Amino acid sequence: MSRKPPKKPSDATDDGLLVGSGEYADVCLFGEAKEEYEALSKRNDQDSVREYRTISRYFQRFADMGPSHLDDRMFKKQDRRSSGGTTEMIYEFKARQFRIYGVVANRDGKRCFWGTSCDPEKQKDKADPRKLQKAADEYVRIING
Repeated sequence: MSRKPPKKPSDATDDGLLVGSGEYADVCLFGEAKEEYEALSKRNDQDSVREYRTISRYFQRFADMGPSHLDDRMFKKQDRRSSGGTTEMIYEFKARQFRIYGVVANRDGKRCFWGTSCDPEKQKDKADPRKLQKAADEYVRIING
């Protein structure tokens, strides 16, 4: 099966990968989330192709219209996590067993989902608390440079 590679913005900074951009927000992946998303894009098994297409569609829908146009099976709040003196709400994008965790905050003056942690083969219904904490820690590390 053939598919388009992830979009890479010409003005990529912080080693981020822009995977959605719209009226409402941008969606950018960093670190583990970026690596796992790129690895998913290269796999050719049916489940991986489906997960890649699905989560890519969710990223763009969020970017265009915001979270109110995604139900809890697509995007949802997980938990608040403290890191570096701040407390961040962690959100989750999900497509079957593939999950990307991150924070919604401004980036270059525009609302952005900062995807910073990933669980590529989630087996339990409840999110792994270590992945949620990693999402907060990585976000704080990136913004503090």
